[in-house]
Parts: sequence; C-alpha cells; structure tokens
Amino acid sequence: MWKDYFSFNKRQRNGILVLLTLIVGMMVYLLIADYFPPSPIKPDFASFKADVSKVESSKDSIPKSVSVLSNNIITSGTVELNSADSSDFMTLPQVTPKLARTIARFRDALGGYYSKTQLLEVYGMDSACYNAIISKVTLDISKVEKIDINKATERELTHHPYIHKKLAKAIYDYRKSNGSFSNSRDLMKVEGIDEDKYAKLAAYITIGK
Repeated sequence: MWKDYFSFNKRQRNGILVLLTLIVGMMVYLLIADYFPPSPIKPDFASFKADVSKVESSKDSIPKSVSVLSNNIITSGTVELNSADSSDFMTLPQVTPKLARTIARFRDALGGYYSKTQLLEVYGMDSACYNAIISKVTLDISKVEKIDINKATERELTHHPYIHKKLAKAIYDYRKSNGSFSNSRDLMKVEGIDEDKYAKLAAYITIGK
C-alpha cells in the first residue's frame, strides 16, 4: 500500500525534522542576507601584490639563452645528438618518448652519428619530424666510436647495424686469408662492400697495427 511509504519510526521522524529545520534555516538566511550591513574591514592585497612582483622579477632573471624543459636545461635550445639522452630528445618537437628512446638506442649501436641525415634511418622517424628537429640538433663527430677492423672479432663486427652477419664473416675471412688491412679502402676488396657501403662504414672504422 502507498501508506507504507509514509510510515516512519521515531528515529526516522527525528532525522527528518532536523533536516527540514536546516533547510528552512538556510532559506531564511538567504532571504535576509542582503539586509545585513557590509563588513567594515576591507581586504588588504598589498602583501599579495608584493609577492607577485617578486615572482615576476625572478622570471626576468632567467637567461634567455637557456630553455628549461622537462627538468632538462638545453643551452641555446639545441640538443647534441651524440651526448644527449632520451629525455633530452623528448624536448624536441614531434619526438615521442618511444622515438626518443629509439634515437638514443640506434646511436649507441652505431657508435654515434656522423651525419644528421642518419636520423632518417631511425625506425619511426618520418620526414615531417625530421624537418621539425633538424635545426634544433647539433653534432659532435669527435664522439663517434670507431672499430679497429684489424682487431675486431667476427662477433664484434656483427654488432654494428651497418654490418650484417654475412658481411662480418666476409671481412673476418678476408683478413684471415690476406693479412691485416693496410688502409680503410682495402675494405672495398671484401665481397659485399661497394662504394655506397664503404661510404656508410668509413666513419666507423680505423686501422690498427
């Protein structure tokens, strides 16, 4: 029956009365609040304005040649390819965390970048991203690590991205059969190394005694 919905015990009735009293009290307050006299105390914003001025002046003290991004300080707004870490690469436009890690890993596998155009070989790098960051990166080729082709083992050669397993074996076998390489261009005598391949490898090889 509908009467059941309006049946309350003593505790419930007391709760309802308290709630109704609070509601009526709030309504009365809202009706008469406009008739209260205004507070004679005016807020003092002097100290607040002083603090704001201090913050503004501290901003002006930061050198304009330094940009602070993602807790990394990048001088003159550029990133050096052969010494930056993935967090530095993430400050570049259009570079996602995944792409930043890939740029760093490919560089480490190579032994360093010798040309900015090598960024186009990074998995996930497209022309739009490349064009967006190319003016914001610098390159120190003195940091490139070289492989001594007269001492490197077949396995060590294989670790380089530009030398696949078959080519590593060919270089090792040629050296074993013909002796040490006398100069870097002797690599052109190895089967599988043409002018284009040599051009890619030249920056990463050295000749040891």
